[in-house]
Amino acid sequence: MAEITPDAFRARFPAFGSVPDAAVAGALAEAGPRVGAAWPAADVALGRMLHAAHTLTLNGQGGPEAELARAGALDLKALRSGTLHLERRDPPGEALPGTLGLTSYGRRFHEVMRRNSPGVAVV
Repeated sequence: MAEITPDAFRARFPAFGSVPDAAVAGALAEAGPRVGAAWPAADVALGRMLHAAHTLTLNGQGGPEAELARAGALDLKALRSGTLHLERRDPPGEALPGTLGLTSYGRRFHEVMRRNSPGVAVV
């Protein structure tokens, strides 16, 4: 499979336009082992980029979701300031592994992962 460059990553996910090459390359490398060897090439690339975007977001880098991550508020649905009102997101119907449910990129990665993972048959 062709290596995904930081520029290719940022072309797909422009919210990470200001993130340094080294951070993007590190997140892409970290994502590699989380993608199945038997996945189709298109899903391998998408999966690596989604997982890298998820990791960068959790690290507070990228777009609006990263701002929430820096504030420790990825699970917020609403926030008002006058007489403070916080509203948390409802947990997803299905619990996602690890931190995947905290970002839109993680949720999308989980969809790609499920699409490419064989089901378990109980006999």
